[in-house]
Amino acid sequence: MTAPAQRRRLTVALVVALLAASVALAQPALAQPALAQAASAQAASAQAASAQAASARIASTQAAPAQAAVQAYRRLPWERPGWKLRWSPRPERDGLRAFEHIEDDRAGSDPAGAPHIFVEGDHYRFNMNMNVRDTSPDRQRNEVRGNKSWDHALNLLTGETWRFTYSMYIPDTLKATTSFSHIMQMKMPGTGSLPIIVESLRRYGTVQKMELKVAQGDVLVGAVDLEPLQNHWVDIEFEMKIGDAPDGSVRWVVRDGARTVIDNTTAGVDTWMGDRVRAKWGIYRSLGDKSGSLQDTYMLIKNLRAYQWSDTFIPPVNLRYEAERATIRDGVVENASGGYTGSGYVNYADAAGGYVEWKVFAFCDGPAALNLWYANATTTVRPMDITVNGTVIAPGLAFDRTPAWNDWETRTLITNLHAGVNIIRATATTAAGGPNLDSLEVQQPATES
Repeated sequence: MTAPAQRRRLTVALVVALLAASVALAQPALAQPALAQAASAQAASAQAASAQAASARIASTQAAPAQAAVQAYRRLPWERPGWKLRWSPRPERDGLRAFEHIEDDRAGSDPAGAPHIFVEGDHYRFNMNMNVRDTSPDRQRNEVRGNKSWDHALNLLTGETWRFTYSMYIPDTLKATTSFSHIMQMKMPGTGSLPIIVESLRRYGTVQKMELKVAQGDVLVGAVDLEPLQNHWVDIEFEMKIGDAPDGSVRWVVRDGARTVIDNTTAGVDTWMGDRVRAKWGIYRSLGDKSGSLQDTYMLIKNLRAYQWSDTFIPPVNLRYEAERATIRDGVVENASGGYTGSGYVNYADAAGGYVEWKVFAFCDGPAALNLWYANATTTVRPMDITVNGTVIAPGLAFDRTPAWNDWETRTLITNLHAGVNIIRATATTAAGGPNLDSLEVQQPATES
């Protein structure tokens, strides 16, 4: 089943399952006057054929109200293919909950300067001073990662096309360097995963540039002079078609007020590594700069938006199933580490065979994205077998290390579910047991890889 078809079936299922029959039957009452008014106008203009067609539609509505309501809904202008808003946080309302995780001085190197990431009026502020060290001491990092909408992760999947827009304030104290200084990244989740795309401040001799690159192949999408863009707000538009080369493409637009500084598109590139893609903003820079450009600084971000190219304005449906409320074998529910959802998480026993098993509901047949939220602050990978309805779909799926027990990461799988109840199980396969498991998010529909 194609994603558009699955979305349409999911829309119908949601109307029936979530809004109930009374709401579904009320929709024709809203659709009928519009149809009758159209028929009246057409009759007045002597368009007999159109009037007959309108009458037929009304008759059809009376005969099958729910079906006619869905057909009328599909004709609405926002149900045509186009850019559909999926994420639009307001700092003063959503705070840092707009992101999956806050990487604020992860090594605890500068407690006197904390917090380094916070809301300031209508924007997010990222402070960086020379005391900060990341868990790798040759670099500095204060970033936010991932996007959360209605408290669920925003999944960017292969085959999809996304557009991010935001406004950015770069002071003249945030300078380009001879080594890496990233201010935006697109990455696959996971500690140590390489970036897919980076927006960076790079120095070439005495010239400071802001540039966008695709990491695989070191492909330059575009570069602009940095200094004319500093000390005032500029607007960024970033578009990404997700896929392995040659299916991936990237567009980068920088606007300074009414002036378009750059509008470049690069096609045929690799924009997919696995699982899912997520965005990061902040200051992530190497201490290996040779130009003397590093100093205390900051950066501001506001007007963050994410749009998906889609045939419907209805976003995918996300349901969260907490691990502590599932069926548990050889594991205990704990709440000592922070950052989890619900009332706790499951700590697997240090043995093979322990599992967490969920009963999850699917509105219709078709592919779904499964996000398994976990933490593993050991140095040992803790693999698990993932089964759906008794079939192993991911044998020995690696749950790699995370920086801390309260730093929750995801592994994402795309699998087919059937309408109704499905059984999903995560089973530890080694003597080390499984990671700490917080929850399972199920998204329908999902793009098949």
